Amino acid sequence: MRSKSAILIAVALLGAWAGDASAAGVPLPPAPVRVLIPDVGAFDVALTGAYRQAFLGEPAESDPVATAWLKTPVGTKLQAQWGKLAGDLPWSWADILKLKPRSLGLSLLSPGSLELVLVIDTPMAVAAPLPAGKSQTTSAGAAYTLVARGAGDDVQGERRMGLAWAKDGSRLILATSERAMAMALDEAAAGRRFEPRLAGVVSMELDLDALRKDRYFKREFLFDAAGSGRVAAALRLDGGRLVEVREGVGETKGSALMFDTPGALAAAWESDGERLWPALRSGLLEPWPNLLAEPVPPRRPLPTARATEAEDRYLVNMGTPPAGPKAPWQEGDLELWRQLAARQPVAGSGHRVGADSSRLLVLAWPPRLMPDLERACRATLERRGGVLDLQSVGDTREFRMGAGLPALALKRVGDRVWIGPSAAALADVPAAHPEPDLVRWARLDLERVRSEGTRWSRAEGPENPETVRPFSDRILGLLGWMPATVSLSVERRQSPGGWTERIEFGIRRVP
Repeated sequence: MRSKSAILIAVALLGAWAGDASAAGVPLPPAPVRVLIPDVGAFDVALTGAYRQAFLGEPAESDPVATAWLKTPVGTKLQAQWGKLAGDLPWSWADILKLKPRSLGLSLLSPGSLELVLVIDTPMAVAAPLPAGKSQTTSAGAAYTLVARGAGDDVQGERRMGLAWAKDGSRLILATSERAMAMALDEAAAGRRFEPRLAGVVSMELDLDALRKDRYFKREFLFDAAGSGRVAAALRLDGGRLVEVREGVGETKGSALMFDTPGALAAAWESDGERLWPALRSGLLEPWPNLLAEPVPPRRPLPTARATEAEDRYLVNMGTPPAGPKAPWQEGDLELWRQLAARQPVAGSGHRVGADSSRLLVLAWPPRLMPDLERACRATLERRGGVLDLQSVGDTREFRMGAGLPALALKRVGDRVWIGPSAAALADVPAAHPEPDLVRWARLDLERVRSEGTRWSRAEGPENPETVRPFSDRILGLLGWMPATVSLSVERRQSPGGWTERIEFGIRRVP
């Protein structure tokens, strides 16, 4: 395959869509990542725009996703290794389509060793000549051709991706190590097929425990620290809507509260209560890019009036606190927050970003601890801006700085507390109510995210060939790959033994 097509295959698999197709299993060995395209024809029809360009190895020279990926250590490594593999097998997606494949499966055994298996089920003979190599057989007598051994075979050197191929009935099997080929042929001989739990135009299963241990994979793909076990996912068209469905095992945290979000740019409920306090601090109390764990300069007595040999007053600068990693700064008001979090654990919290970009947080909080919450808020705000005034505006409590400028407001709605930048921002907050089995949810207006692109680019600095800007180069770049997608909705619910998740992509309707 062409190098850029191969590098971007994982991204494109997660972004294409089409109608559901019946599952057609192929012999894929067990691995941390397994992918199945049960109907290649339907999948190819769905490949349009930047996704098709990526599969064909022809992304635009200015494409930010391809550019950003190739700046990373993992992307650079893949680029070099796919280039070496292309010397033996210069196939592209177009070459694979010439085989009229019915289904296609991929098994990624080791991200670090770039060890994988590709299985193509085709009714035709291989159109392109396959590279010559040494004829081999497995211990069970299955034949294959070994072109070059790879890192999965404990081979050291510049080339980590080897190559072996075999024909098994109507299937063409390609592997980047001799070990991987033997595993795939053993699966075929035993009659085992990878048939994913969830059907769709693309189906995938991930072993999170294995992936989290691989330093190459976790460097680029972040997983919830609490996630474990195997996760199944599939893209499908459900009731005329493009959705991704997921299933996982393990315990789920808390129970989500639902609230109305008309006109909101973003809204969500996070089931991990430990994330509330950092979000409250960085989002409302102290919105700075780099927050210190010990933000209060130390208090020291003034130098004595009597000069002594033990004290050099000429080295004392009372206007500048000590700096550096060993400076004895103090926790200050953060101690109140730490004690409050330990005293009253929170099961989860929600947030809402309004059309005016105002940030709101909501959580369940007992009335008896409202004075303690106000005291902690006051301590942080006074550290930032001096003495505060606390006023009641209807049923809202509003902190004001200086000449009556709103700094923070708290409003009780039933058993919940909403926290926002002002009483005006909390005037029309909705009631939050529990919903059975709902664990977490989110809504996002992608059109507004696109409109903020220029501002984010300025915040993250200009494009640099040595670094990657996470939002500007990656998120906005992927949004450019799917221009018709205008919104994103996520809901995770409890299920017997685990959880199910539904991600719905809102598509712009053409009149």
